[in-house]
Amino acid sequence: MRIETPIRSAAMVIGGLALALSIGTASADELRIASGTVSKNALNGGMDKFAELIEQKTDGEYTGKVYPGTLLTFAEMLNGVRDGIVDVGFNIPAYARAEFPQTNFLSDMSTASADPVVMLGVVNEYMFNCEPCLKEFDAMNHVFLGFAPLGPYYLMSLDKIQTLEDFSGKTIRGVGPFGRWVEAMGGKSVVVTAADVYEALNQGQIDGNTQGLDTLKSQSFGEIVDYVLDVPIGLYLGSAMYDVNRDTWNDLSEEHKRAFIDAAAEGLAWTVINYYAENAVFLDDPASGGVELVEPDEALAEASAKFQHEDLNTVAEKAIADYGIDDANARVETVRELVTKWEGLTEGLDTEDPDAVATLLKREVFDKINPDSL
Repeated sequence: MRIETPIRSAAMVIGGLALALSIGTASADELRIASGTVSKNALNGGMDKFAELIEQKTDGEYTGKVYPGTLLTFAEMLNGVRDGIVDVGFNIPAYARAEFPQTNFLSDMSTASADPVVMLGVVNEYMFNCEPCLKEFDAMNHVFLGFAPLGPYYLMSLDKIQTLEDFSGKTIRGVGPFGRWVEAMGGKSVVVTAADVYEALNQGQIDGNTQGLDTLKSQSFGEIVDYVLDVPIGLYLGSAMYDVNRDTWNDLSEEHKRAFIDAAAEGLAWTVINYYAENAVFLDDPASGGVELVEPDEALAEASAKFQHEDLNTVAEKAIADYGIDDANARVETVRELVTKWEGLTEGLDTEDPDAVATLLKREVFDKINPDSL
């Protein structure tokens, strides 16, 4: 993992403060909306979509200016939203596990289902009915407006990895369940922030990365890695794309709070569907991402399937041991029941249509949210 030098860190802080001051003159109704990456993909597209929806749903009383990777990194987003540097930020609670143990318990359940639309319903129904989870956001001066399940995530690597033996001696970036998968396959997992992955790969500090395949292009990882293992590991569940600064939220009228909630539902549906489509391109045409798609041998495929089958039990065990979440097993069962429920709700639904998915998501979850409960 790259270590920031004092000079570079100071420069980043000064630059961030200067930019924050420079945008401070914007009109009061122009929201500062930040993503932690400059990637040209559906994630930043989803931030733009949210800004468009807010303007539309408030009849122009609120607009949004999106800062993709230029104001805050993902690692800085938690404090940036808390302190009002931005009004809305793409927050990743996995970067602050101590502050979000209840929330990350859910985020860790990546293997609950491989269907991102099913999990879009599951994670949001769970979260908006999880009072301890919402309190974690409130404690950080955030208002949570939903999770976007993304992926599936795959392993991209410098060297060809096709067998369990190939993992030996390899250091691979993996957050949460993806790190556990790396360890279960025999590699060493490390946490590297999204902003530092390219340089870590380029300098050979890590041998691979687990992430969505869109990053082969959107973050230019395909310029460095040569291989993608054709084993979907799981979905990344912990992308809180539209966290709102509590003070900004409190200044909204009830009507505008409802507009933000509706915009979040529609923005999340749009992002999940478009992100999945972007990733699928590289499975159909891996050369377009600069990589070779590698089929796992039988032992590796079986080991990965075994991990996916057993990992929810591991999540529960760790939650009890590390964070004292005594009802963890019951919560895992709740998630399994929600998966069954949402598999039924999405049966026959056009899951490539963001409007259809958003309509279902609002009906089942977002329309039932009491803004005062957030």
